Amino acid sequence: MIDAAGIEKVIPHRGVMRMVDEIREFTETSAVGIKYVRDDEFWCAGHFPGKPIMPGVLQIESLAQTGCFLALKHLNITDGSVLGYFTTMERIKFSHMVKPGDTLELHVELVMTKMRLYKFHGVAMVGDKKVAEATFTAVMDSRDK
Repeated sequence: MIDAAGIEKVIPHRGVMRMVDEIREFTETSAVGIKYVRDDEFWCAGHFPGKPIMPGVLQIESLAQTGCFLALKHLNITDGSVLGYFTTMERIKFSHMVKPGDTLELHVELVMTKMRLYKFHGVAMVGDKKVAEATFTAVMDSRDK
């Protein structure tokens, strides 16, 4: 298992924008991340008052950060010199609500890589329920550009 400090050695996301708390496992082509959904998160007060539901865009961001971890490990880059930028998001589906107290399990598979472009398929689960799914691509590029 890789904890938050270990994740931050690989991906650049910090503070409230780091949406992955652990990496439970990873290989060259897949990773499983964990996001503990807490009731003190920045979105809870406004999405929605009295009934907080994790925004879908943040669920996809959690999958993307797990993919970024996978791509940067694949490239063997852990010095913060490369960032991952979304280029496409496709076939996004949301099946169930995610609420504070849930543990979001983020299954990401590397589908294709071509030069600096990485394509992933991700599935977010809470328990045995699929809550979100997406195919997305990102370009890995120098932080200095």
